[in-house]
Amino acid sequence: MQLDLLIRQAELVDGTGGAPRRADVGVRDGRIEAIADAGAVETTNAAEVIEAEGLVVTPGFIDPHTHYDGQATWDDRLAPSADHGVTTVVMGNCGVGFAPVRPHHKDVLIDLMEGVEDIPGAALHDGIQWAWESFPEYLDALASKPRAVEVATQLPHGALRTYAIGDEGLVNGPATDAQVAEMARLAAEAVEAGALAFSSNRITLHTSTSGEAVPGTFAESREVNAILQAARKDGRGLFQVVPAGLMGEDPDGFRRELAFYRRVSLDTGCTVLFTIAQNNVQPELWRELFDMADAANADGAKLVPMTINRPGGLLLSWDTFHPFLDKASFVEIAGLPLAERVAALRDPARKKRILEEPRQTPMYEHAATIILSSLGSTFLPTTDELLEPDPARSLGRAIEARGVEPLDGVYDALCEAAEQPDGPGFLNVFMGNYADGDLGAVHEMLNHPGTLVGGGDGGAHVTVICDASYPTYMLEHWVRDRKRGDRIPLAQAVRMLTSDPADLFGMKDRGRVARGLRADLNVIDLDRIALATPRVEHDLPSGSPRLLQAAKGYVATICGGKVTCRDGVDTGARPGGLYRG
Repeated sequence: MQLDLLIRQAELVDGTGGAPRRADVGVRDGRIEAIADAGAVETTNAAEVIEAEGLVVTPGFIDPHTHYDGQATWDDRLAPSADHGVTTVVMGNCGVGFAPVRPHHKDVLIDLMEGVEDIPGAALHDGIQWAWESFPEYLDALASKPRAVEVATQLPHGALRTYAIGDEGLVNGPATDAQVAEMARLAAEAVEAGALAFSSNRITLHTSTSGEAVPGTFAESREVNAILQAARKDGRGLFQVVPAGLMGEDPDGFRRELAFYRRVSLDTGCTVLFTIAQNNVQPELWRELFDMADAANADGAKLVPMTINRPGGLLLSWDTFHPFLDKASFVEIAGLPLAERVAALRDPARKKRILEEPRQTPMYEHAATIILSSLGSTFLPTTDELLEPDPARSLGRAIEARGVEPLDGVYDALCEAAEQPDGPGFLNVFMGNYADGDLGAVHEMLNHPGTLVGGGDGGAHVTVICDASYPTYMLEHWVRDRKRGDRIPLAQAVRMLTSDPADLFGMKDRGRVARGLRADLNVIDLDRIALATPRVEHDLPSGSPRLLQAAKGYVATICGGKVTCRDGVDTGARPGGLYRG
């Protein structure tokens, strides 16, 4: 038996949640050809051999919640996900995307994506290579571009409603029976072509740059049910949704959402995947919502909560996002190189002007309010145990000790972060999943039966977060290093990153290491696995900036039998394409 690739003497964690075992894994023609006892396969039987003594082999990670919908049309790698062991990404989340689309609605969908997911409109305008109108045509366009990872996508409610209603009435008004029927027809067409699910948004704060809520935010149950009934295939269907009340702005709204999802699931037989996190307004609300989901499931519904495995928040720096962005005295120097800019910012007279000048846009006023309310969970890049830091080390405590005004303290901390000897760093603002000053609530959520790990938003919020690195966070913090509470066993962590999302989305050819399945694999040095400091790159179309984050410890990432990344370096191999449901 001649193999294309042999991984020898590995600690195999196969994605099922079963105990690790020593094994050789052989690959041929993009598939897993053999799994044998460690050392049983001769190296002469393979064109390439990876000696994996002391290393862990896992399935390639599957990220269920990304927003690469536009980026996937121009980018053949899809970082940051590709840097963190991810071999399949699911796009089209939260009801936003780019198909179906009428030619005169392209700008509308770009404005929607920019407003909701904070992806620069200039990058989308310059980068998207439009070659479709219908959803099946969009899938064909995605399939025509080889990549370092596989992409899969869902049908977004915003694009669907814009296509069906945008020329006939208000895209957020009640739909007529004829319009509902048209959306259902298009949904059936999309799923038949390979869409994995139907996605929607219910948060009213999610709007386009012009202030329009995501079409579908206020949709009635008759519309959602009709679309989901049409989107069922082979007896199954999936509804991905981001709920009203998620940000703590309306706890009763979140309770109503859970009741709505219960009805939708029981009426249609579909699974409802909804996002949840601990918020600072009602930090115990998540427990009640989990109980509501459990009760609904006991009655026959299928509700799946999804949470990220890390604190949710913002990364602040003088190079990306901060609360002084629109102050006139900052705008004057914003184009200077960072070192010169920080020197100018250190001038007491300029600092005084920036602190006293009025803001020019409501968005930054809102941002400043959020940041100031989170100082007790904001941390400098030099903070010990930064992945789960002690609130006693927070910026808020330091500001109290200094006796200065809060914004004064934030300003100085941004300068300090920019002047780190090993390169500029970021202030870490933890706004979600950290109300208790630790990740105890997240540990409970992750261990709750049926919870899906996700929400990293790869490709979105490109200058304020880089949470697509969450698989590495899982291995470094939860599996190996956590000190402020219980850890997560390696086999469970790998299952959560692989077979759990594969099973939910009906991906039968991946998510496990088993003979005959697609050879999407990671070879990992668990002792070395580590997140690097986020960095700013100006590599989006039009030179728009974004945050990226590298990782150490991935000896090899393999997609479709080809090594796409070796020791953190892109190999140039592009075996990935489109996964069709």
